[in-house]
Amino acid sequence: MIIPSSYPVQGIIYFLGHPQLITNLICPILFTIIWAIGVLIFGFAYLLQLQAHALIRANCPAGVAWFVSVIFVLLEIAVMIVLFYLIILPIYQDGLFDRVLKLRGLRHVLDKSQGNDIAKCMRGVNGGLFLAFCQIVVLILTLPLNLIPILGQILYAFINGWILTFGVRFHYDAEIRNISVAQSRREAWKRRSEYSGFGSVAVALEMIPIANLLFMWTNIVGCALWVADEIEREERRHQQQVAQDIAARNNNISNVNNNTNSNVIGYNTNVIGYGAAGSSAWDPSGMDSTATVSPPISNSQQQKDSGGLVQQKGSSWSFFGRSSSRNQDPQPIA
Repeated sequence: MIIPSSYPVQGIIYFLGHPQLITNLICPILFTIIWAIGVLIFGFAYLLQLQAHALIRANCPAGVAWFVSVIFVLLEIAVMIVLFYLIILPIYQDGLFDRVLKLRGLRHVLDKSQGNDIAKCMRGVNGGLFLAFCQIVVLILTLPLNLIPILGQILYAFINGWILTFGVRFHYDAEIRNISVAQSRREAWKRRSEYSGFGSVAVALEMIPIANLLFMWTNIVGCALWVADEIEREERRHQQQVAQDIAARNNNISNVNNNTNSNVIGYNTNVIGYGAAGSSAWDPSGMDSTATVSPPISNSQQQKDSGGLVQQKGSSWSFFGRSSSRNQDPQPIA
């Protein structure tokens, strides 16, 4: 049984149990660290002085101006790092998704989806822009829910979970299943309870500070495991259907053969019965098949038989006083 809400946790376990998946994280993490160092230097070397001097010229006390400027710079650095991380995340999450499918033995699914890379790229770009817009809008609209203790955060995770799952699974829909953005969106809405179940747990994990940098990747692994289980279930169902069709076809062929053999055996039995009967035989001259066959009689017996009406020549068979030979002429008995 597939329970979507359990796959984010399964993704953590699977990720930790397969160290080879860590190699997919080396490049994005390395690029993020390099970007963070560059942004940090730029922020404190240029932005800090620029903002502090601007506040001082606005008649703000120097101490307060520098203190506020440091806070602003830290926030700006954090925002730029997160934005950069979110930009490169889709680039590498597709590779991680495909890697999990290969480890699950579903390479043939990826091989079938190869081809027409330009169309896939355009579909991916359009879908990515649409998802980015939706995520930003939903995030802004649901952000005030966090002001409500417990219940607000649960609602926030549940609502944002649907769009997060839609975004993670879009690679599978657009580039592996080769369906359009509209079809993917309709399916996501049709299965919104499953998507929200997976996404609510995934969003809750990503709300944990610092650890969310890891959970962003394990959620992708969990989604890939979810898709892999669905693919394997459909393949088993297809194999069972094929096996049932083959069994039904073989059963029909066997029934036809049995009926044919029964007809042949019945026909042979009838033929043998006709040949073995001593009191009835088939008249090759067109006579009645129920005619009684009498044994041949000699000429002397024919002459002594006062009740005989027809005398046969030779030793031919007679049927009710008729000669079986049509060329014989009846002779009266003297």
